[in-house]
Amino acid sequence: MKSIMQKYSDLSGMLYKLCSKKERIRRQCLKLGRMECDLLNYLNQIDEPTCMNVLSDELKVSHSRVTRIVDILVDKKLMKRYPSKVDRRSWLGEITSKGKITIENTILDFLNLQEDIINKLPKNKVEEIYENIKLYVDAYHEALDEKESQI
Repeated sequence: MKSIMQKYSDLSGMLYKLCSKKERIRRQCLKLGRMECDLLNYLNQIDEPTCMNVLSDELKVSHSRVTRIVDILVDKKLMKRYPSKVDRRSWLGEITSKGKITIENTILDFLNLQEDIINKLPKNKVEEIYENIKLYVDAYHEALDEKESQI
């Protein structure tokens, strides 16, 4: 019989695989790589023109890497890039309406997936399941933060 620690370790592994699979599907739907998706989501969240240096810092990649990522998104018309009016050496990036629609459709797809999942659960247990998973995820997050602070 498995110990409770092993059961939770297995559960953690299953959740990781599910999240990884979800992310792969999301990127395939967008026909983008992970970094392109991350940058597009960031631009969508802040919804304002942003300096390439800020994008580089946000993604934790080099300036040349962010330039290549932006090139891909500009080619797909998901974002636009233009020189700053304040500093002519600086370039700004901004999500396009096509980029916003793409992100919104992806979010809607995953909300529909959540509805499908919830419909597979016992109706009288949906809230209880959520509360228990949230409790586990919060404890997991706290333990990882503690571990990270020790490194």
